[in-house]
Amino acid sequence: LLESSPEKVWRALTIAELAESWLGKPDRSTGMPEYEMLDTVPFSRVRYALHDIETDTPQTLVTFEIGPAPGGKTWFRLTHSPRALPRMAANGNWGPTVLAA
Repeated sequence: LLESSPEKVWRALTIAELAESWLGKPDRSTGMPEYEMLDTVPFSRVRYALHDIETDTPQTLVTFEIGPAPGGKTWFRLTHSPRALPRMAANGNWGPTVLAA
């Protein structure tokens, strides 16, 4: 559990300047990888692809999952997987959005 509200955690994960505090600043001299936001589910999930600075090859997929917890806290899970998933359309083109079209 995180002591902050889901709204604060969401901002920290999705605003580039704030996300840097979670993911670090890309830097060739330290080997810190670059990252790219792949997709989001508002206030629920954010996925980033981490890239090797030297080759720009995806190294891993990082998924942050969050949700409300009692007392204004945030349930939090961080998952790494070995490969990045293919990019998805921003609107998802599924569910109720598709039916509205």
